[in-house]
Amino acid sequence: MASAEVAVVTKPRIDAVEILVEKGISVIPEKYIRPLEERFSSTTVDCEPVEQVPLIDLQGLNSCEAREREEVLKQLHSACEDWGFFQIVNHGIPESLMEDMMNIAKAFFALSVNEKQTYAALPGLITQGYGSKYIERKDATRDWRDYLYLLLQPHSIRDYDYWPSNPSNFREVLHNYSEEALKLAKRLLGAFSLNLDLLENSLEKAIIEPYQNMLINYYPPCPQPELTAGFYAHSDIGMATLLLQETGSKALEIRKNDKWIPVIAAPGALLVNVADQVEILTNGRYKSIEHRVVVDKEKPRISIPVFCDAAPEAIIKPIPELLKKMEEASVEEKAKYSSIVFKNHEIAFYKYGANSKKYVQSYIVSS
Repeated sequence: MASAEVAVVTKPRIDAVEILVEKGISVIPEKYIRPLEERFSSTTVDCEPVEQVPLIDLQGLNSCEAREREEVLKQLHSACEDWGFFQIVNHGIPESLMEDMMNIAKAFFALSVNEKQTYAALPGLITQGYGSKYIERKDATRDWRDYLYLLLQPHSIRDYDYWPSNPSNFREVLHNYSEEALKLAKRLLGAFSLNLDLLENSLEKAIIEPYQNMLINYYPPCPQPELTAGFYAHSDIGMATLLLQETGSKALEIRKNDKWIPVIAAPGALLVNVADQVEILTNGRYKSIEHRVVVDKEKPRISIPVFCDAAPEAIIKPIPELLKKMEEASVEEKAKYSSIVFKNHEIAFYKYGANSKKYVQSYIVSS
């Protein structure tokens, strides 16, 4: 009896930015060059001393004193309304675990390109693994970045074939960091809900259950950083993002009042930003904010965002209880956004380009 043939999946060769750097190029390929109007120049970046995003100590959320808890909630509410970005300390993730997470990320990208190719992402939308081209559209300008993309929560969406075994502690550290980040994301969503005078589980309930994915971004040195981007201007598609980066980094810039402001990473802090689904669910009370990443001519950089997303099938719309409470407060508040299925918003982001803010604006209901 003939044995059944087993299909062998051949992984693609990743066209990594790192390979270009190893070749010692002095001129970057055309596919990485941004159109003139999209380039990051000193005329578009606010280079003057500017106000920094709020730095919030979350320790008070655990306080037995109601006044201390209320003060932290007030700071979070103000940051979400005024900035859409804030840094947090005493957030519950041990600094030792944050250091371990950064160290395993550095160790992975220190491997040879051939070793990393073992974890190469397959072609298609939203595929896990090692890669470089994030947007499916063939004519999309490439970002100056390589990455490792992993689906983490719930555990059923994990594919351990893409979890590196080198360094040897990668999987253990990644699992522990994912669990702690999920706890923190739930706490933040609970705080956002309370600040909107909703039940603490309202935002979490609206998305069915939190999904979580991670990008480990590697931005190699670039010989012509003024012509390209580490990650072009975009807003995040999910609920909230927790960004781990090295202290003192200011490569990430946010758009505020039509100016680009570099965020300086504080010691022991995570940078949090409100994402598109929270904007819709809160009827625009909290808005997702565009941000971008610049690259450096001399130094590489690693950043590790963890994304808290909605379940793929979740129907996202302004929370009815929020609209009702506004009406009871004699404030005329109609739903400003149409209903969407989260999966459709996610597909648009990966298929057509990173300008998810454009899609959010298209959901606004005409008055």
